[in-house]
Amino acid sequence: MKRAVGILLMMSVLLTGCSGSSPKVETDAVAEVSKPVFVMAGIIDANEKAQITSKLSAKVASISVEVGSVVQKGDLLITLDTKDIEAQVAQAQAGVNTAQANLLKMEAGARPEQIAQAESALASAQVSYTNSKTNVDRNQQLLAAGAISQAQLESAQTQLAAAQAQYDSAQNQLNLLVKGESEESLNVLRAQVAQSQAALELAQTQLANGSLVAPISGVVSAKNINLGELAAPGVTLISVVKPDSLFVKASLPDGLIGDVHVGDEVVVKVPDIQEQQFKGKISVIDPVIDSRSKSVLVRINVDNQDSILKPGMLAEIGLIK
Repeated sequence: MKRAVGILLMMSVLLTGCSGSSPKVETDAVAEVSKPVFVMAGIIDANEKAQITSKLSAKVASISVEVGSVVQKGDLLITLDTKDIEAQVAQAQAGVNTAQANLLKMEAGARPEQIAQAESALASAQVSYTNSKTNVDRNQQLLAAGAISQAQLESAQTQLAAAQAQYDSAQNQLNLLVKGESEESLNVLRAQVAQSQAALELAQTQLANGSLVAPISGVVSAKNINLGELAAPGVTLISVVKPDSLFVKASLPDGLIGDVHVGDEVVVKVPDIQEQQFKGKISVIDPVIDSRSKSVLVRINVDNQDSILKPGMLAEIGLIK
């Protein structure tokens, strides 16, 4: 830039010496020097942009936008067919309900009528055991007197053993109802509730993934899916950009590094938009020089309040000195 300015000043002096109207020529030279010198080329990009992809492999049930549509953050863009996932959510919810009911039942303990029934069963078992024990004692005496055989005694003893087992079972059942479930059993049921709840949350998350919303406010710049087509995970379906927040990625020749600083105002010219220039400001200068192109990467924020500029446009950058 200093070299360009020096050449222009020298031309001004020469022209002044050749004509008698030096004030006018000097004024024209200064005006010429103040014009921007276009020394960089680049491409316009968006500071804020989003690529909307699907986490599911499902058919597109509805699309609410087209290229050029203005969207707000959170707006619904695409709805996927999630009937299978809805069934999974219903099944998982039923699993949660069952697990919670079992836990509540065990935590509440036995009902009074259950305890009364168990007490009645224990009393009946007690009578049966007493009768069997009396029968065994009597048969032992009869066997000693030779009135019955050994087999008859053994049969009575078998009946006594069965009565004893029935009594013990009735006693244990009553104790379980009175004391309630053990902490270990309750912990098992609690774990089942937690497991079923996790399965439900996973299914609900999958269901939520069937609704694709705009992560930012902006304009739809691309739509790569149509109604009824299969959305594959990771594939960009819709692109959204924020048009009033653009920048230019430009290359600055290394010989001009000393003439450019962060914060410098520049002029942005786009070949696609004739007879109009835009204001810009240098925001970043890469400290590393590209050894192949002998240039450095420069980032320039550009004013695009009227949304005339579009990402992807080529641009020329002029320095103001």
